[in-house]
Amino acid sequence: MDYTGILKRAWHIVWRHKALWLFGFLVSLFSSGGGSRGGQGLQYTLSGRNHLAPGWIAALVVLGLLFVLIMIVLSIVIGYASRAALIGMTREVEETSQTSVASGWRLGRPYILRLFGIDLVIGIPIVIVAIVLVAIGLAPLLLLLARSEGATILAILLTVGLMLGVIALLIVLGLLVSILRELAFRQAILDGKGVLDSIRDGYHLARANVKHIGVMWLLLVVVGLVWGALLVPLAVLVLGAAAAPAVATYAASESAVASILVGLLFAIPGVLVLSALDGVYQAFHSAVWTLTYREL
Repeated sequence: MDYTGILKRAWHIVWRHKALWLFGFLVSLFSSGGGSRGGQGLQYTLSGRNHLAPGWIAALVVLGLLFVLIMIVLSIVIGYASRAALIGMTREVEETSQTSVASGWRLGRPYILRLFGIDLVIGIPIVIVAIVLVAIGLAPLLLLLARSEGATILAILLTVGLMLGVIALLIVLGLLVSILRELAFRQAILDGKGVLDSIRDGYHLARANVKHIGVMWLLLVVVGLVWGALLVPLAVLVLGAAAAPAVATYAASESAVASILVGLLFAIPGVLVLSALDGVYQAFHSAVWTLTYREL
C-alpha cells in the first residue's frame, strides 16, 4: 500500500473540494462532548445583592435540560449525516472528480440511523466491559473494611496496580474500537450493508489487514499531533480573549451570571474558528480512511 500516496491524495481532495470543510466543521462541532458545571449554578447571583428567585432557578433548569436535549438530537442528526457525507463525497470525488454541499447532504442523510446503530451496537458492550473492568480495579478497596494498617496499604497498592492495567487495557480497547468503527461506517456507506453486517465485515477486513491499518493509524496519529500542536497557541489565545473580559466584568459587577455571559460572548467566535480549523483535519482524516478502505 502506498501510504504517503494516500495521505497526499486525501489532502489534495480536501484542499480542492472545500465543500468537505463544511461537513468537517459540523463533525468537529457536533461530535465534541460538552460539559456543564452543575450544583453551584443554583448559587449564582444577578448582582452582588439579589439572589435568583426560585421561579427563575426552575426556569433556568428547564431551559438547560431542553438545551441539552436539543444538542443531543442535533449531535445525532447533524453529526452522523456529516460523517456519512464526508465518506460519500470522497468516493464521489474519486469517481467523478467533483462534489458539492448539496451532494453531501444527499449522500449523508440516508445513513444517519445506520451509523447511529453501529455506534450503539459497538458502544453498549464496550461501556459494560469498561464498568466491569473498573469495578475489578477498585475491588481491592474492600480490604479497607478490615480497618488495619497492613490491609490499607495492600488495598492501595493493589488498587493502583490494577487501575493502571485497566487504564492501559481501556486505551487499547478504545483504539481497536475506533478502527472498527471507521471500517464499519464505510462498509455501511460505500457497500450499503446493514448494521450488523457492517460491523462483522469491518472486523474481518481489519483482521486481514492488520499491518496496513496499523501503519495508517500511526501516520494519522502523527499528523493529528502536529495539527493539534499548531492549534494550541490559537486555543490559548481564545481562552485568554474570553477570560479577560469575564474577569473584568466580575470585578466591576460582582455578578457571576454577567461574567459568564460576557465570557461566552467572547468565547463563541473563537470556538467556531477552532472548530472550523479542526473541521479541515476531520475532513482529511475521513478522506484518508475512505481511501484506505477503498484500497483494501
